[in-house]
Amino acid sequence: MTREEKEQVVDSVLSRYEHLGATVVSDDRTLCRLLQTLRCSDADRDVGEYLCSFLAV
Repeated sequence: MTREEKEQVVDSVLSRYEHLGATVVSDDRTLCRLLQTLRCSDADRDVGEYLCSFLAV
């Protein structure tokens, strides 16, 4: 999957769920649940580094 395709998927989800970001980061249980469903991929290190930036704060 290309970077552009990934961005289209993210845009599609965000357009359906307007307050998704605020909901996820404001509730520890929701954030934990979301992170538990993610699988690690070495193919896209930018995404991993982005998610880790939230955990390191």
